[in-house]
Amino acid sequence: MRKATIAYFIFTLAVLYIISPWFFEKRLLFNEILSATGFAILVWKRFRTGNDPLSIAMVLLLTWSGLHAITSLARMDGLYFYFRNLVIMYSMMAFFLGFFLFKYLGPFIRKIRNLLRAFIGVFVLIPLPRLLFERFGVAMLFPALFKNAANKWIGFLLIVLNIVYGISYNSFTSVLVASFFVFLFIAPGYRFFVQTAAVLFVFFAIAFIYLHPNLTLISYNFAFHTDNPIYNVMKSHPVLNIDGNSTWRLVLWDQLLVDDFPANIVGKGFGTPVLKYYPVEDYDKLHTLPYVLGGHNSYIYLFARLGIVYLLLTLYMYMVILKEYYYHKAYYLANNQVLVFWSFFTISVIAMFNPVLESPIYASAYWLLLGFTAKAIYNRRTQ
Repeated sequence: MRKATIAYFIFTLAVLYIISPWFFEKRLLFNEILSATGFAILVWKRFRTGNDPLSIAMVLLLTWSGLHAITSLARMDGLYFYFRNLVIMYSMMAFFLGFFLFKYLGPFIRKIRNLLRAFIGVFVLIPLPRLLFERFGVAMLFPALFKNAANKWIGFLLIVLNIVYGISYNSFTSVLVASFFVFLFIAPGYRFFVQTAAVLFVFFAIAFIYLHPNLTLISYNFAFHTDNPIYNVMKSHPVLNIDGNSTWRLVLWDQLLVDDFPANIVGKGFGTPVLKYYPVEDYDKLHTLPYVLGGHNSYIYLFARLGIVYLLLTLYMYMVILKEYYYHKAYYLANNQVLVFWSFFTISVIAMFNPVLESPIYASAYWLLLGFTAKAIYNRRTQ
């Protein structure tokens, strides 16, 4: 069997996984298949990775995660929780799937683009059940619908497509993705983007510190069988009373950042509880939620599990990617590889407000797209 045929088959699994993870992962374990395939390719390459900044950062991240995996054996509360958390580490192997198979991506997309256009074009407007069509994850595939990234209307169409998707599937996350692309496209360069993002982060940090005393009210008379605790938090400040889901997110982030300090500086590892107060959808799973419930911000959640090393490596990788995007945009527009950047930016925004890197439902998609992006950058630098 030709290597290209094998690569196309793997990419087909990845597309199905992105479109319908609640079926293909929940029932067929596609996240684990993609991760295992990435590891198999790494073994086949005799563990020789690229010498580019992103590949080196990934090796360091995997090494750090491996140290946590070993030390967590003495800290964990049980093997079940340990292996449930280990998805964070083993899903990273999908990075190598993207990195080493990148050369087959363009031909594969050209073969399936019309089919994707027809399928997504119809069901972005006619909502399907989440089991068949993810309510915000399919946005990762939107850039693949476009044939010529250099067309001046592509950016506008990408933004509109995400807005329509968000309205059809009642997903505010997709609207936030669209807002990010507006910012990405109007930002004149890397410095402006980073400086503006830094200012927004500082404003959020100040607001978060200001609201911290209100968020701690969740601990008073907390009980799993009543909504009174979260309503007490919401009623304590007008901002927190705007949206219950957003308030719950802030409560979760407060625990991961403040309540887990100082253990989160090094990282609490795998198989240990990181949450004490949380919403409950299924009381049968109540005993597992402190260990497996996502933080609805994957970067904060992985900080709690893996510590400051994870945050520093992640910040470094995004700096590399954003510099490459803005300084060499003309190059990537000319060869259509800017579409890979846009797909990765999409999952990056999704991860800011949803469980992604800690969940098998989305994790491999993130690392796969990062692998594609890393190889695109590697190719430019080595030409």
